[in-house]
Amino acid sequence: MPQPTLGRLMPPDFEHTQKYGYRRILAATVKQSVERTLVLPRYRDKYLQGTSNACVGFSSSWMMSILNRRYYDAMWLWQRAKQIDGWTGNDGPNDNNGTYLRAGLDVLRMEGHRHHFRGVPREPDMNDGIKANRWAADVDEIRTAIAGGTPVVLGINWYGTFSTPVRHAGRHWIGRGAPGTWGSRPRLGHAICAYGASDRYQALKLVNTWDNWPVVYMPYETVEQLLSEAGEAAVVTDR
Repeated sequence: MPQPTLGRLMPPDFEHTQKYGYRRILAATVKQSVERTLVLPRYRDKYLQGTSNACVGFSSSWMMSILNRRYYDAMWLWQRAKQIDGWTGNDGPNDNNGTYLRAGLDVLRMEGHRHHFRGVPREPDMNDGIKANRWAADVDEIRTAIAGGTPVVLGINWYGTFSTPVRHAGRHWIGRGAPGTWGSRPRLGHAICAYGASDRYQALKLVNTWDNWPVVYMPYETVEQLLSEAGEAAVVTDR
């Protein structure tokens, strides 16, 4: 398996998650058992970030493809997020720096996205963007979003063992076991799209943006731990 690239920068503050919490607009979270996997478009051979630290652009594009059934220009979204993220020196087209997850959502909200038509990217269109997003604070809110048909982009610390999925009971898993068994944490974190929630397996289902990588399950308790480590979970609330 190729050496993975990451790209999610830890934000300098968390005002966005505090001010725009998802629970503030939720009447209630789902109490009945959730067993839902959203339908992935056939773009898994396209959404591959390669050697770029562009996970924010690619995972956010996955989210929009699940919602809109279109193929988007993930590299453009990454580049635009770098240009507006406020990190000095991070706006060059040839650098390979990461960016903040919130910057990717800011672009989608302010400029829309660029979808491909017959292999050619169109100009950014607000019809391919979002009107509003919120930030889930825990697994209960994430599973509620997915149960309602909305994928969630996670911005999380990425530990060494996460890069090698382990097959267990017929499924690929990452993050099983206690945090002390996960290995070291790289300098950069990762952005990855959650598109399924299973109360039966007590896990989220994730689609990554690396070549030759299966879809994987991550235990709810692991997601909770990662969210407590300054993690983020972006939820689109209005398109």
